[in-house]
Amino acid sequence: MPSKILKSLSLAVALLATAAGSFSARAQGNADEKEKPPIYTYVAQWAVARPDWPAIEKYDASQKASFEKLMADGTIIGYGFYKLAAHSEGSPNHGSWWTATSMANLLKVLSLLATQPVPADVDRIEAASKHWDLILESRHYSAHAGSFDNGYLRVATWKAKAGEGQAMEKVINSYIVPTLDKLMADGALHSYSVDREVIHSDDPNIVDVAIVTNSADGLDKFMAAIEAAGKANPLGGPAFGAAIDSSAHRDFLAVASGASK
Repeated sequence: MPSKILKSLSLAVALLATAAGSFSARAQGNADEKEKPPIYTYVAQWAVARPDWPAIEKYDASQKASFEKLMADGTIIGYGFYKLAAHSEGSPNHGSWWTATSMANLLKVLSLLATQPVPADVDRIEAASKHWDLILESRHYSAHAGSFDNGYLRVATWKAKAGEGQAMEKVINSYIVPTLDKLMADGALHSYSVDREVIHSDDPNIVDVAIVTNSADGLDKFMAAIEAAGKANPLGGPAFGAAIDSSAHRDFLAVASGASK
């Protein structure tokens, strides 16, 4: 899923800090959440001038049928389009993603899209816009089958300090992932993934935790879970804080539509 998304840094730290404190207290009594087979996500992001937003959003909507066919034939297992909800100057404000179980299928989609004609106005807009691509891998993820429309995409980006990557991974894999799984079971989330770049365009110590909700209500439930976890163990902050470079934390919040298998 796309990089750089989430708000409320203090509450997000509280959740991860709680996990860190719990991890120490349990003296590694619980094994890490078992990794799943890898999945791969291609993210295409654009910084589009505001007057051109309607044209880009119309074009994105027109691509849905192509992605539905790719999902039906098994080439991909999910896709989506987003438009930024919390804007930052110079950052991407529109984008799309698709997810596959192999790099071969991921890049097959890229090749197929390159053969499709692009409307002249969209071609002009894209040529004038800054553009970023990401290729991500995840071994911790879950998704409900079906579509989502005008849901919310949130991603928290965290960077481990030198030599502290394993400690940060322990917290995320052993405690954050089960928390997200519970939110999935409760229906608060449509999907989540814990992502790292496969093709590194950023620091290799960075991890993204991405969620998709079906509505704004899912965001409230997600933040309530974070706050409750933080209150349950207020002493965990130093353990997590020692593992991360807090100045590198970034958030991203977008309105998104798409589907998963």
